[in-house]
Amino acid sequence: MSNAKPTVKSHFQGHELHDTSPAPSGEPEAPVSTTESALPTSKEARDQYALGNWYLEPVQRQYSLAINAYKRALEFDPDCAAIYHSLGFAYYKEGEFDLAQEALQKAIELNPQNANYHYVLGQLLEDWTELDGAWEQAIQEFTRAIELDPSYIEAWYNRGLLYEKLGGLEKACEDFKQVVNRAPAFHAARHNLGVLYIKQQQWEDAERVFEEILETEPREPDAHYHLAEIYLNLYGDLDRAIHCLQYAIERDPEHLDARFELGLLYAKHRYTRPAFRQQAIDQFIELIKRDNELQTFEPLGQVFFVLGSLYDDRPEDADLAIYAYKTGLEHAPSPQAQNNLGLLYLQKDMIDEAAAEFKQVIQRYPDYESPYHNLAKLYFYERDEEILRDLQAWLETEPQTAARIIFHLTLSLMDVARAEAYQSLYSQLHRMKNLVSATGGQLRSASRQAEPDSKLHTTLNQILTQHEECYNEMVELLQQLRMEEPVFGLIDINRILDTLLRSLMPVLEAKDIECQQIFDTRLPPVKGDSSQLKEAFNNLIINAVDAMADGGFLQIKTAYLPESSQIQISFVDTGVGIPYEVRDQLYQPGYTLKQHGSGFGLNIVQRTVRDHRGRTELHSEEGHGTTFSIYLPVDLEATPIQTNLQMRPIFYESPHELGFEELV
Repeated sequence: MSNAKPTVKSHFQGHELHDTSPAPSGEPEAPVSTTESALPTSKEARDQYALGNWYLEPVQRQYSLAINAYKRALEFDPDCAAIYHSLGFAYYKEGEFDLAQEALQKAIELNPQNANYHYVLGQLLEDWTELDGAWEQAIQEFTRAIELDPSYIEAWYNRGLLYEKLGGLEKACEDFKQVVNRAPAFHAARHNLGVLYIKQQQWEDAERVFEEILETEPREPDAHYHLAEIYLNLYGDLDRAIHCLQYAIERDPEHLDARFELGLLYAKHRYTRPAFRQQAIDQFIELIKRDNELQTFEPLGQVFFVLGSLYDDRPEDADLAIYAYKTGLEHAPSPQAQNNLGLLYLQKDMIDEAAAEFKQVIQRYPDYESPYHNLAKLYFYERDEEILRDLQAWLETEPQTAARIIFHLTLSLMDVARAEAYQSLYSQLHRMKNLVSATGGQLRSASRQAEPDSKLHTTLNQILTQHEECYNEMVELLQQLRMEEPVFGLIDINRILDTLLRSLMPVLEAKDIECQQIFDTRLPPVKGDSSQLKEAFNNLIINAVDAMADGGFLQIKTAYLPESSQIQISFVDTGVGIPYEVRDQLYQPGYTLKQHGSGFGLNIVQRTVRDHRGRTELHSEEGHGTTFSIYLPVDLEATPIQTNLQMRPIFYESPHELGFEELV
């Protein structure tokens, strides 16, 4: 067996711990399964056993002395299960897990019908994180304790905790229901049941549980804190959620999780309610001040990142934003925050600092795409002489990821060059349009001076008609090439798609196209221009419809990708597909596979997605349909963060709480 001495760790951070002693909380005491034969038989053994129990009392906690006393007791009574049980617990508290397991298993061997022995062994295994399969073994011991004593609510409780940790949320729910039904005053169990309902998005059940808690504890901050999330998801009631969080903070000013969630709500809705921006900043600053004393808020880096995003809204606050991002990065890594820091340096013409941040993000997160585009722009406009040197450096220092880095950077450089070409083309076309407009004026003047029924007049009018058609086409082309600057706000992609599909449903039905929507309910909002994204989505849906002239199937799916902090929007059709040899031309302005297409639909999609710091992906097989996917980054203030959706364990410090056999 291992001789490692793991520390007995708390299972829970952030909530007040609830024990099971009946005096302060009304929660039931652990049941005692004892028999006379289980106790020491000789006076000497009984005296040493009592001494060991005394050393284990919370006021003493002299575990090594308790261990020695129990060992002496065993010299007088080597087959006493109660002594082995107490010895095992003392080893457990001392951190000698392997010796504790050996003693507890001996107690069970001597008295297998004692539910407490199985329960304490289960607790030991629950805390023995270094042992493979320990939690599964702990569940077996708790189950055996329940079989021996179905009223053993602590065994139900701890088994529920382990089911939750192992992902068995439904089983965990059933165990906590048992606890609540058997001990209605066990508030920690009711809290955990509510948390499990939230994790399973069973909002109505969660609401019922936390409102039951408020019936007996109307000022309980945690209940108000959790109800805020429930009201948001169940009713979309922002004001009610804000009120709940404000009340939780009022009752407990050091409830940092409630303060953080309130700040996040303010930040997410600052575009529609401008006053929320400063209120968000105030909440985060107060949280930081209080955590300087408490040192308990784990995602402190995220606080600084969102604070940086808030300051980033206004150019005059750029220095504050830089400070916030830099401080946050001292607490936790974040590719989004580091990329934003690089952009702020660019805005202040701090080119070296910006380049360093972008390169570092790429080196650490080679699959995160935003810094590639920013570094490509910097290379293209400021530091083109550094490209080859940096590529060589990556090949030498990052051999495992160099291929991916060079691939992504090359694509980004092509995007930047293409955008520059569009801008150059736009400028030239604009000058040509002005010339065409001027010649049109001269043609109209000449037409007015010609004899009304003369051949010259007829010819000039024909030229004018062709001229106007040419002019109108140039105007349309210019409009396609020069898109409006996006107006960003936090937007709900699912809602945009749902609204768009409702408007297009008559078209889909007329074309005999079945449409399936699979929308991820966890999808966070993204920072974007709703009208531009709606136009891009519309172009993709129309392309899919045109590819299914004889009807077909269209699937539109959204998904949140937390590992890359992105959302994915996929459009899957069963149309004719796209020939492989023409795919590289699809995004070129004016290129089309349709008889009457403008050739700008996919070009607009690509530029819109690029302006939103995203990327596109195309998979198609001729004759078997097409899948077009869009990936958009989730901004810092929109990223879902679960700060305190945790379970409450129960703890025992004295032998009485664990149902130790007492001498009579």
